[in-house]
Amino acid sequence: MTEKESIFAEKLEKLFDEVRKPDGSKYTQTEVVEGTDGVLTRVYLWKLRKGHATNPGFHIIKALADFFGVDTNYFTQDEESAEVKEKTKPTGRYFEEIQTRAAKMDDKAQKAILDMMDFILSTQKSEISGGISSGTEPSSAEHPD
Repeated sequence: MTEKESIFAEKLEKLFDEVRKPDGSKYTQTEVVEGTDGVLTRVYLWKLRKGHATNPGFHIIKALADFFGVDTNYFTQDEESAEVKEKTKPTGRYFEEIQTRAAKMDDKAQKAILDMMDFILSTQKSEISGGISSGTEPSSAEHPD
């Protein structure tokens, strides 16, 4: 078994261990097979869980991801990439609130928000580079005669 296959099997097992049914019990292999609408067989799922199946197709990965409620990248992204992504994830006091509200808006409203954000960013860049964005007169220290 290669390291890649082992990682896939480990990630799949982790889902079986951690994702629960509404009553709190674990999903059975049969329930997962039935929940993927015929994309998987019990034998192939067993092979995936044990690391014996090699290179599952995207439709298999997508079916498993949809069933367990994870992104398809969960299976294809290595731990190091996930850590880098987490460390570079945008943060800020209001980031998640902005993201949540924007997701509820239509395309026109989201575009308007992006335009406002672009304006604010350009204003901040002007302030940082010594430009004037507040509409006030420059001081003599900023622009000596």
